[in-house]
Amino acid sequence: MTITESRVATTSVLAASGLACNAGKRTVLSDIDFDVRAGEVLGLIGSNGTGKSTLLRVLAGVRPAAAGQVLLKGRPLSSVSSRERARQIAFVAQEEAAPSDLLVSEMVALGRVPHARAWGGIDEASRLAVANALRLVDLEYAVQQSMDRLSGGERRRALLARGLAQEAPVLLLDEPTNHLDIKHQLALMRLVRRLCQTLDRTVVVALHDLDLAATFCDRIAVLHDGGLFALGSPDEVLTPSVLHDAFGVLATRVRHPLTGRTHLLFSHDEREIHP
Repeated sequence: MTITESRVATTSVLAASGLACNAGKRTVLSDIDFDVRAGEVLGLIGSNGTGKSTLLRVLAGVRPAAAGQVLLKGRPLSSVSSRERARQIAFVAQEEAAPSDLLVSEMVALGRVPHARAWGGIDEASRLAVANALRLVDLEYAVQQSMDRLSGGERRRALLARGLAQEAPVLLLDEPTNHLDIKHQLALMRLVRRLCQTLDRTVVVALHDLDLAATFCDRIAVLHDGGLFALGSPDEVLTPSVLHDAFGVLATRVRHPLTGRTHLLFSHDEREIHP
């Protein structure tokens, strides 16, 4: 097993300490220790079934930990009320059935529930938060459309807008680029970076696209074989040896001739490289 970092930072916003996660009665992850630092984009990668979605649900408090604990600014997440947790952590699931009878604006406004006063309805601050969230995901034109009129990609952006409207300092995203065309994939990941750089957000994002992870994440955690296999910067983690062991592929790092950024090329069979 390759671990670049294993220390849980005492100043972390969110941290896993000795964490084990179950899917049903089966333990899919154990002995997970890592921190999420203020203002960073932490990527979660791993092959299908390694527990990315399960880990995000435990970090969000949606699912209890099988062992160990999640710490929110040093406090056990289990001791935080559900209302306060929703003010601190916004979770956008990978597959979520949005109510088809709601207008887009109504669905996004559900993100304001943690901030609402009893019997208070939606206030001006919430209206502004909803409008801003729709603008950020390029969905302003659909504000009065019903959810069942949206395409798959538009529904994903509406769900993300609901998470943004929540205005929580920690945002957990499970495969947010699913169903999006390449233009909106890149726009979404640029938005994630901008949230951290200018709006003081912290993001944990599960991704299948390793090139997006390499381009937009500050650090990357690799899940493999029931645990945390590697943790570090993209350059430290996205190496041929780690990618071969964790994904069973051959990887080559190449530099883009125009941007100078490093990208990954993949091959499944060594004979494709050395015939």
